[in-house]
Amino acid sequence: MIIIKNLFRIILILILFTIIAQSKESDKINKNEWVISLEQYFLNLGNIEGSFTQIDQIGNITKGIFYSNGNGSLRFEYFSPSEMLIIVNKGILAIKERENSKINYYSLEDSPLSKLLSKDLSLESFHVNGLEIQGRIATLELRTKKNSERNSIFISADYPQPILRQWKIIDAQKKETTIFFSKIKAINPLLDNFFEIK
Repeated sequence: MIIIKNLFRIILILILFTIIAQSKESDKINKNEWVISLEQYFLNLGNIEGSFTQIDQIGNITKGIFYSNGNGSLRFEYFSPSEMLIIVNKGILAIKERENSKINYYSLEDSPLSKLLSKDLSLESFHVNGLEIQGRIATLELRTKKNSERNSIFISADYPQPILRQWKIIDAQKKETTIFFSKIKAINPLLDNFFEIK
């Protein structure tokens, strides 16, 4: 009788471990599928506009409208009282603080932004450092260098069907900027000069 009970317990333990292993494997497959879906989501965005809310390193909040042409170019127009205009185009970040101020240019060579909304996007070109799923939101961390938090981006999107909700960027100086996105919609093709600061 004791032998039968012990055998029964062993069988239960084996079944339990099998279920756990299958669950982990299924979870891994689901996560991989979501990452692929996210990549396709970005590739298929095309010309879009939407609203954004930005929170910087010290907690300042600004809002505005953003545009993307689906080829790696971005334009962020900030609402009053800010007069800031930010454009990402051809691997360069251009910032104009005020209407009459000079334009500052920065290279995005090591930034994940350089290819994130490009038609050449491939998440395989990043170091995928982690994927966390909480309810219906998934957050993916992408790094340009595997062992460095600098120049990394955390992308949050709906799960299981990706829709961009926010990203948090950690730049080369380890400063964090979080942007929340909403009301994203497709628009007519944008001219190239729309992504130039004059």
